[in-house]
Amino acid sequence: MKNTFAISPAYTSAMGALYANDCMAVLPHIKDGVVDTVFADPPFNLGKEYGAKCDDLKPEDVYLSWCRQWFAECVRIVKPGGAVFLYNLPKWNVLLGAYLTELGMDFWHWIAIEISACLPIPGRLHPSHYSLLYYKGKPKTFRRIRTPIQVCRHCGRG
Repeated sequence: MKNTFAISPAYTSAMGALYANDCMAVLPHIKDGVVDTVFADPPFNLGKEYGAKCDDLKPEDVYLSWCRQWFAECVRIVKPGGAVFLYNLPKWNVLLGAYLTELGMDFWHWIAIEISACLPIPGRLHPSHYSLLYYKGKPKTFRRIRTPIQVCRHCGRG
């Protein structure tokens, strides 16, 4: 089968490829279940200027629909048991985390990243933290390790 994927990577190494493009131009061309980790840091829909290629001020329903579209692709390409991280505002991560659960991912951690001192937004309130969600896919198999405990870690007796 001929590869019709016309976008070239910006960087390649033995570890993989890095693309500098709209994720929806790249993600549909990646095979199912081949990525170990997805780290998503999308525009936060705050009206920031990123240049002509990015609209960072969409109506809320449009922004969430767009996020769900590329998130479904991210979940599709991650390996069973693989990790998905989403860095965004808590406002969006509450809703997108629920969507990840709907897609079959398991919630592991909500990591708060303090930003109040380093990123003031003039003229309006801003969150005191951004959030980093950590979800894992369900592994194909689970093998419980049955290692006998030789010594009690509390009392030191066997």
